[in-house]
Amino acid sequence: MKKTLLIKCAFMIGLSLCIGNSALGQNKKHRVYKKKAVVKQKKHVHRHARPYRYAHHPRCGVTVRVRPAGGRIVAYRGVNYHFHNGVWYKPRGNKFVVFRPFAGIRIKVLPPSCFAFTLRAKKYHYYYGTYYVYIPEAQEYEVVAAPEGAQVDTLPDDCTEETIGDTTYYVLDDTYYVYSKEDDLYKVVSPSEAAM
Repeated sequence: MKKTLLIKCAFMIGLSLCIGNSALGQNKKHRVYKKKAVVKQKKHVHRHARPYRYAHHPRCGVTVRVRPAGGRIVAYRGVNYHFHNGVWYKPRGNKFVVFRPFAGIRIKVLPPSCFAFTLRAKKYHYYYGTYYVYIPEAQEYEVVAAPEGAQVDTLPDDCTEETIGDTTYYVLDDTYYVYSKEDDLYKVVSPSEAAM
């Protein structure tokens, strides 16, 4: 038994030495893997970084089945509008449509992250494409038209770009804005200025 085991071991050792030193094993070329240079081409798309503030808001015109809980009901000209977290909803049948309110609607509370600014000695508040002024007698904020010359930090994603001449305008609800790189703000300009 020991003899057979010894013979088997010797045979295996001899076989492994023969295979390792054979001509087949010696002529085997080693492959060299070279990394190919990958050139990535990027399309340059000119976008201004918009703050995350509006990322979770639904776009204007979107229909929702159920309005968010905890909103305020605002009655205006016989219609019950809903205001939640800076977003306005109007009823359409048994659903709600996200919209930007028209001038004259009033609300008691604005979102805490409103952008406040003073223009021509008047204080404005801006949120999600809508401008408000505080009415002290009523202790409410009233929606107003975009004041010419106002500068705001961001625009909702549903604004469109329009290039007239060499200038790119951002249009939101018939209001024209020009982006200022130096100030990192969007400035309201008159339609006649945009047409020039």
